[in-house]
Amino acid sequence: MSYDLIFWRQSNNDRRDPETIASALYDEIPVSGLKSLPVEQIVAHVNERFPLTSDGGLTFWDGKTAGMFELYHSPQHVHFCCRQLLAEHCNELIEIMAEFQCPLYDPQVNQRFDGSQPSK
Repeated sequence: MSYDLIFWRQSNNDRRDPETIASALYDEIPVSGLKSLPVEQIVAHVNERFPLTSDGGLTFWDGKTAGMFELYHSPQHVHFCCRQLLAEHCNELIEIMAEFQCPLYDPQVNQRFDGSQPSK
């Protein structure tokens, strides 16, 4: 089973629907008003904890029995597609992204964990 974790930065007063934003980012459509991310720094930080492999344009971490994740990104977002990944590793990815002021958007429940009201 896969589980997606998606991160981006937006201003605190921007209350656009996170599902709409995530959908555009999935489709590689730039979203006006989102802040640029230091993607190279983020990937380097993730790589320190989870040594990444790149093969055929795919970047991933294979933790064997601990699961794996694929890493996708643009200048505006970072997306981890987790497969059988242990919860502790998911939480670690969330903590890494919090260091870069990027709150989690969980598309499985359509909620962005940025302190605003849950999406309906």
